[in-house]
Amino acid sequence: MSLACEAKQMLEDDGAFVDALLWETHARLAHFAETGEIASIDLGGLPMSGRDREALDSILGRGEVSAAVEVAGRSEVWETGFSSVWRVRHFGDGTIAADLIEITSCPSILAADRRDADNAARRLAEALEAKLGNAETLA
Repeated sequence: MSLACEAKQMLEDDGAFVDALLWETHARLAHFAETGEIASIDLGGLPMSGRDREALDSILGRGEVSAAVEVAGRSEVWETGFSSVWRVRHFGDGTIAADLIEITSCPSILAADRRDADNAARRLAEALEAKLGNAETLA
């Protein structure tokens, strides 16, 4: 077994890699609580095994909020058991294209863009006008 493989096996065996991610998450969460500055940890480029991901998700747990978003592919978002710590996964061709921990009040993929809100307000006004038949009732 090569030295790199042995080192990776040691990290998997003793959980040091997951521990390091959890401490980093804690530091960023504490900073967010103090300053409001959001943060993101991109897990995609990290040498994580399936067992690492399972351990991470097991420790973080699942909170009360989750969502599936269908925009340019499927995305899954869920609050962990720790308020303001979110897991965000974007899929492409059935595989994970991006895997993130986001520390924020609301992940950006769930926040409505003001342009979208403006468009929605116009469409709702048109629907109300069509239903009521009188644009003056919207004033």
